[in-house]
Order: sequence, then C-alpha cells, then structure tokens
Amino acid sequence: MITVHGLLGTPDDRLRAAASGADWVVAGTRQLDALAVPAERRIVLGALSTAVAEVVALPAEADVLVVASGDPGYFGVLRALRRHGLRPQVVPAVSSIASAFAAVGLPWDDAAVVSVHGRPLEPALRLARDCAKVAVFTSAEHGIRELAAGLSDLERHWVLAERLGEPDQRVRLLDSAQARQVEPVEPNVVLILDRPPAAADPAWAGVIAEPSLADSAADAATSAAAHPSEPVIGQVTSGLASQARADRVDAILGVTTRRYTSGAVAGLPQAWAECDLVISHLALGATTRLIAPLLQSKLTDPGVVVLDEAGRFAIPLVGGHTGGANDLARRLADGLDATAVLTTATDAVGLPGLDTLGWPWSGAVAEVTRAILDERPVRLVRSQPWLLPALPPNVTVQTGEAADAPTPNDADVAGLILVTDRLTEPSALPTVVLNPPSLVAGLGCNAGTESSALRALLTESLTEAGLALTSVAALTTVDAKADEPGLVALAAELGVPLVAYPAPTLAAQDVPNPSEAPLRAVGTPSVAEASVLAHGAMLIVEKQRTPQATCAIGRLPARGKLTVVGLGPGSRDLTTPRAQAAIREASVVVGYRPYVAQVKDLLAPGVRIASTPMGKEAERTATAIELARQGNKVALVCSGDPAIYAMASPTLEQGTDGIDVEIVPGVTASLAASAILGAPLGHDHATISLSDLHTDWDTILRRLRAAAEADLVTVLYNPRSRTRLHHLPDAVAIFAARRPGTTPIAVVEEADRPDQRVTLSTIAEFDPSVVNMNSLVVIGSSTTRYLPTGVGGTAMVTPRDYHWMNR
Repeated sequence: MITVHGLLGTPDDRLRAAASGADWVVAGTRQLDALAVPAERRIVLGALSTAVAEVVALPAEADVLVVASGDPGYFGVLRALRRHGLRPQVVPAVSSIASAFAAVGLPWDDAAVVSVHGRPLEPALRLARDCAKVAVFTSAEHGIRELAAGLSDLERHWVLAERLGEPDQRVRLLDSAQARQVEPVEPNVVLILDRPPAAADPAWAGVIAEPSLADSAADAATSAAAHPSEPVIGQVTSGLASQARADRVDAILGVTTRRYTSGAVAGLPQAWAECDLVISHLALGATTRLIAPLLQSKLTDPGVVVLDEAGRFAIPLVGGHTGGANDLARRLADGLDATAVLTTATDAVGLPGLDTLGWPWSGAVAEVTRAILDERPVRLVRSQPWLLPALPPNVTVQTGEAADAPTPNDADVAGLILVTDRLTEPSALPTVVLNPPSLVAGLGCNAGTESSALRALLTESLTEAGLALTSVAALTTVDAKADEPGLVALAAELGVPLVAYPAPTLAAQDVPNPSEAPLRAVGTPSVAEASVLAHGAMLIVEKQRTPQATCAIGRLPARGKLTVVGLGPGSRDLTTPRAQAAIREASVVVGYRPYVAQVKDLLAPGVRIASTPMGKEAERTATAIELARQGNKVALVCSGDPAIYAMASPTLEQGTDGIDVEIVPGVTASLAASAILGAPLGHDHATISLSDLHTDWDTILRRLRAAAEADLVTVLYNPRSRTRLHHLPDAVAIFAARRPGTTPIAVVEEADRPDQRVTLSTIAEFDPSVVNMNSLVVIGSSTTRYLPTGVGGTAMVTPRDYHWMNR
C-alpha cells in the first residue's frame, strides 16, 4: 500500500507513526532526517521520475510512505504517481500557496497559480502581466529575482514567503526594486500582486475569469490542475518553423502543450522529467542521444514522438504502447497529413498488443507476443466469454477455467494467455495474465470507517475467493453512503467508480443475508449484497463482515457485442469514421458478400468472415446474433443506413437479449442521391420502397397515393427489377394524375460509385426503362424545379420556403 502524506512544517505524531511503520519512506533528505528514517528504508526524493520509478519497482505488498511538501494533490507528487498507474491513499496538508495568502490576509480563489520549478519562466511572466494576483512555486534557479527582472517594466507588489511552517518562517512585502535585489531563503513561494495586500477588494474579484486570461499562458499554467487525468504533453522545439508546427499540434490535439524553447540540451531532459508524452521537433538521432541517459523502464518512461522538420513523419521513439507514443503518433499523422512510422512489432503487422487492450496485465508479454508474431502455437484460455480482439490463426481460443490450460508438457504450445478475474498460479510456460474488469464489490460501512479498513476487508474477501483485485470494475453501496469519505477514497485508490443506489431499489433485491441493522440505519435490509445485484452482477461471494463494514462480490455477465454498421452509398469517404472504427475493432464481420468485400482493407488480421449471398438476410442476422452470443465482437455490415431498408430492424426483431447491440448510422442512398441532384429533399418528403417482397402491392399503392395527395417529394427505393416491371410505371402514373407534367423526376444510378449515372426528366417525359435495381427515383413536389448551376449545370431544388420570415 502506498500512502502520500502532505507536510507543511514540522512532522506531527501521525506522520511520525506512519514513517516508523512503513517498509519504505520516500521524502527529501531534510524530511527523512526529521522523521529519523534509517538509511535502509529511505528513498530520497530528488529527481521526481527517479523516485517514482523506484516506488513502481517495489513489491506490491510493500507499505510505502511518500512525504510531499505542502498538499500532495496540488502541484505535488500525487500526479506523477497516478500517471504511472499507482493509486495511493492521500493525507492532505495545507499548500504553501494557501499559507502564503493567509499570511497576508488575502483570499486566493481568484488567483492564478503557476510553478516554475524546473520549468521556464515565461508562463509565469505572461500570467503576471495579465493577472492581478499570481502565486508562483519557485526554485533556486527561477526565483523572485528572476521574476522581478522579467517584469521590470511593470509596477508590482511582491510577497516573499520563506520556509513556511518552519520555526523560522518569514513573510516579506517587497516592491519591485527590492524584489530584484533580495536574497531569498529556500524553500519559498512568491505572490505577485498589482497592488498592496491592504488594497480594496473589488478590484481583485473575478480576475481569472476575464476572457483575456483564457489565452495560452493561463491555459498552460492551469490546464494540468483542471484536468488531472489528462496526460501532460510537452513539445521541444528547435526554431521558428517547429514553433509554428507546435501551435498546429496543439490545435490538432485540442490541448495546450507545455513548450520547451530554450534549447534542446536542457529542454528535452526537462520535458522528460515533467511530461507523460514528449513531442521532439529535433532530428531522430539528436533526440536519441539526448534521451539515452534518461532511459529507465518502459513501464515508467514517458512516450516520445519525433516530428521531422517537414512534418511528414511522426515517429514513436520510445514508449510506443505503455507510454502512449504510438497513439499520439497516429493522431499527429492524421492531423498533419503525415505518416506515422510505427515500428512496434504488433502495430507494424496490425495485431493487437497484449499490453494495449486496456486490461491490467502481468507476465511475459514480450515472449508471448514474439511467439504470436513467429506464428508459433499460442493458447488463449478465458474463464468467461469476454470480448477479444481479432487474433491470428496460430492463437487458439478456449473458454474454460485456467485449470484447463495447457501444461509445459504440451509440446504444441509456445505461449499461454490467461484471461481471467481469478488469481492464477505461476506457470512454467511463458504466460500473460489479463484481468478484465468483471467484478463488482458491494460495500456497506459505519460512518467514519477508514479506507484502509475497507480495503483490508475487500482484499481479504477477494483473496479467500481466489479473485483478482485488479478485475474490480466498480464499488457499489447505498445512496446514504455516497459521500462516505472512506468509500470515496477507496474508489479513488482503485481508480473505479463508486455507484450508489437508493434504499428502495436495494430493498427490492432478493438477497441471501438480509439484516435488521442496515434496515434501521439506511432503510434497506442489505447494502453490500443488494447493491451488487442492483448493478446487474451475479453474486459470487456472499456478505463478509467486520465490526465496521460489510462486503459482497459479484461478477458482471460477459456479453458479446453486435454492431450493425451502415457503410453508406459505396464510396469510402462517405463511410463514417465511427463505422470504420467498428469494422477495424471487430473480431467477426458478417454481411452480404459485395459489402464485406467493400471493407476488406479495414479488417484486422485474423478476423473471421461470414458472408452470405442475396436473399439470405434472415440467415445472416441469425448468424451475427449467434456469433455475438458466443462472446465475439461482431460487425454486421450493410449498405446505406442500417435502419432504412437495411439490417437494423430484422436484427432487433429476431431478438438480441443477452448481447450488447449498437447501431452505427450511415449515409443512406436517398441523401446521397439528393446531394448529387442538388436539393430535392429541401422540404417535406417521403421514401417508399416498391419491392412487394416485404409489403403487399395494394399497401404500396395506398402509400403512393397518400404521398402524391400530400404533395410530398417522394423517393422510390427498389424501383425496378427484372421481374417487377409494372411497379414503377404504375407509381409514376399515380403522381402524374396529381401533378403537372412539368414536375421534375430524376434517376440516380449507382450513387457515389464509379458507374454513377444521373437522368433528369419530367413526369410527362419520364422513361422507366432507364431505371434498374441499383437506381433511386426522386419525384418532385409541386414546388420542385430545375435551376441552373455552375457552368451549364442543372440542380433539382425543392424550395425550403423561408417566406414566413417576411410576414
């Protein structure tokens, strides 16, 4: 367990006791000395990345105490620990900034706060020019004198707060000239004010809400604090061109990155220490040489992406998977119209990385991945039918318990992948264990129960049942405990949501161990077991209890997923990004053969294909549903939009209980044809299929007459085939009887495909023989007309009728 303890000033008894009992104490030398920590239990908090790497490398069962100056969650070590996947307990403390403002009697909710500790001065200087009240975390190199020199053209009032919380604490008020000359005592923080602290209050108010402060400087200083879960990205630039490209990168990523502009020799190591991801605008060789001495572990090092001088290539140098460099390179390449040069083996051949599935993992990732790439036999054993990505043929999937897994004596198996929420035994085979988020922990507790007590009960309950803590996906409880600090803290430590249900909802659950105590306290006879059931999980560990708390464990059902994907009219640029993503992520693709062929380039290696000919729609949907029920991620592809004369309704009609279903919309043929013609659907319109395979002809005639009577623009799907020859002439005759002969009627064949053909006509002159089954017919309303467009072009337009605006 890791505990981060804030400290401002002298350690109290609680901190001393924690330091005495911890296996390891991480702190500055001064604090370690004050806590009398023996050398064998010390980790000196010097370079932050080095100390964090040492913490990450400690055994999981080690009791580690990290002592942070001020509040650990405010410009403190907590962010770095969480960035590396750690979820420590936190004991807060007063920030030195809060203490400095308190010393001069000022509120600080309207102040801008920035750190220049190991960072450039520029953001702080820009903030001080824009803001009336700025607080700065300083360093020995970047302190009050450097700040005052940078603001020498402005009249500012300075507060120098030194050694806050210590017996020799001192707070000094200085003018600008004094600030430039003062000899500060470390550590200190600085307040930069546009008037003395005793000035009237109204002028201070709302300063950071002014629009002028929403620019890059303010954003750069505050973004990390406002969005702590977002990775911190830094850019190391080498000249004006790269600085301009860095601005474009910010626009592409939608964030304000940190900039390192004062030289790569200092800037790259600084970015390495401060950022989760680094974009280097230097040459690949120069970047390699600069970061080589900094490399420690791929589990903790930041991801680094190199952008070449022309912005043509985005090259992940280190941290491709765990560091997130591959994903960043792809985003940059998409935005810059560049090429992402991915050399990670799995990405290079289009296979899923075992460490990129989003599930906690352990074991021999490199060895098992190598076996997969070498096309050696690998066995994947999942204890439940959890969704998997497409896997190559040499990976055999087996659903069952880990006990059924192959043994080292199985000469045919070169590696083993266990997908399980259970604790596993070591195997002599090269093995990777993946823990899917499948468990739900229901917790009830007395008021004031510490998170450590709750965690101990949860851990013991899981261990006794042979279950993995890393598979816990959520904590559940009753709404009366939604704000219980211990529960909130435990959820934060585990990085999972705390979900609270109303007492009546829990009282309605049929639980095996109801009790009078929670009924009297919170209005339900069960909290732990009932909240697990209310969350949709199956109870697998009945209520465990201590004098302070109760705990029950449930397992969420493993469900397959079926995505019905509309491909649009045919051209790739009209297939939506969401549709393309759904196809890329599928492990099975089902569809009419021409449609599957249309997207084959999007399929991942190992994707199973189930294609069927025309007329097998019911069989096709049944196959897709069955494959999803077997625990696969299935994409059922169809043309146009799935909900318009396509596969969404037959899929849902057949029954999809027990699986997750998503409908991904597409550009339907009528919209594509409308765009090709101009704007015929600019007002009310109808779509009617002339196919009498699904609807009897009398009903179709009734709908045609209604549309014609209502003066609707009407789009006719399935207008003509080799056997349905009278349907279209009959339909046009219905409209001809109710509209002038000059009414436009147009035919679009093979919309947005290479063989696209457009025929413009009128009802009086229309020739149905130009129509085939790949056509759409658009019949105008009484207001539809042809208008000239471009050079010699003609557009079919139905006026939107904005005359009401002039009434």
